[in-house]
Amino acid sequence: MDRFTGMQACSRMKGLALLLAAIMLLLCACAATPGGPGAGPGETAAQIGSAVPETDGGPGVGPGGTAASTGSAVPETEEAGPQPASSTEAFTEEPDMKLRINETEIEVLWEENESVSALRELAKQAPLSIQMAPYGGFEQVGPIGQSIPRNDVQTVTEPGDLVLYSGNQIVVFYGSNSWAYTRLGKIQGLDQEALTGLLGNGAVTLTLSLGLETEDYRIPDVVLNSGYTMPVIGLGTWTLNDEEAESSVYHALKCGVRLIDTARYYGNEVGVGRGLQRAIDDGVVMREEVFLTTKIYGGNYERAGGIIDSALSDLNVDYIDLLLIHQPGADDEGVYRAMEEAVEAGKLRSIGISNYYTPEAVDEVLAFAEIVPAVIQNENHLYYQNAALQEYVKEYGIVVESWYPFGGRGHTQDHFNNEVILELAQKYGKSAAQIILRWHIQAGYVAIPGSSDPDHIAENYDIFDFCLTEEEMQRIYELDRQERYENW
Repeated sequence: MDRFTGMQACSRMKGLALLLAAIMLLLCACAATPGGPGAGPGETAAQIGSAVPETDGGPGVGPGGTAASTGSAVPETEEAGPQPASSTEAFTEEPDMKLRINETEIEVLWEENESVSALRELAKQAPLSIQMAPYGGFEQVGPIGQSIPRNDVQTVTEPGDLVLYSGNQIVVFYGSNSWAYTRLGKIQGLDQEALTGLLGNGAVTLTLSLGLETEDYRIPDVVLNSGYTMPVIGLGTWTLNDEEAESSVYHALKCGVRLIDTARYYGNEVGVGRGLQRAIDDGVVMREEVFLTTKIYGGNYERAGGIIDSALSDLNVDYIDLLLIHQPGADDEGVYRAMEEAVEAGKLRSIGISNYYTPEAVDEVLAFAEIVPAVIQNENHLYYQNAALQEYVKEYGIVVESWYPFGGRGHTQDHFNNEVILELAQKYGKSAAQIILRWHIQAGYVAIPGSSDPDHIAENYDIFDFCLTEEEMQRIYELDRQERYENW
């Protein structure tokens, strides 16, 4: 009863009267609250008689309880103001879901329903890109890639309406139509003319993402000396069988990865191709958005052409973005010449080499190559950084790609438990794997960590919301021991 302690001139009876008046006021407030005593299921404690603001708990509050739940009767403020939200309403609001059509940010007033909540959950995992296509001269429609909850009702749409069709397709209107849809939201600030200009001139890409207020430290795709661009982070598939490769590739593409690496030797090109085709069929990606790498062993010129055709067939693609000689062999010149001819034929876009570790080894290839290798893929990790080779090949525009970015099986824990890496992981709230991958791409390497675990695949790609400082990069450079684990 602190609000009355300064009233010593009042008699005990007057004090009692004031106390009773205060109690009556509280009872009135309770009666005025929506859903008073006897409130039904789903109503909160504030709706069944609690009139005091909720606090973190005070004297006598049991585990999880609040002052409001233990009989505190009078608020400690001079005047009653707006009452705080009930406990079910006091959670921090979810970040806004942002809509982008091609490169244009669009303001949307979203509905509050299960369908929008499901889209928000998908966007939490990674930005959701949907390849749209025009239909009927009044709408663009595109597949989500999976079914989400829906509650269809007959709807006459207007320009700017966003709806869910059949539970698995998003439709955005720049005209009108009548059909059974689930409403998702309404585009704000654009009239029909502006919407038609945005949507009425061919296919567009619609992207949903959460508007988290974090700076984007995304590193652009690297431009190869062939003129094509290559993502800086991807998925490796070494040791995966066809079934595992299909699943891993599909999940990687769904969470935003656009670089997939395989090899003839891995024996999983069929699975990789299936995973890619499944993602295409579900509207997750288009073929031209994915950078596909495979590798062939040495051999000779006569055999290499057939091997390239077999790779195209197993991967079920018309072209391969990057083909590498897997490791030095007996007739690298002949194999490389067959690869160059495949570039001319449109079967390959870029070519390169793998497991060439010295300037001298690279020079041997440069001596016969008519097309300069675009990429060298080597063992490269914290303890074998081989910066000298990276520096040497820069003059030729050759990019170094890291296989075994974590050191490879049997060595990953040594890397993950490095004191410098753990310190930085704690600082940035990231895993050791994410710190190591961030170092790779900031150091100018392309990295292809392998995994068959969807959670690990998504984690490996989630490295664009922080940036290592120059000092931190230097500390990691100093971990180099020039220690290789393989002898290929």
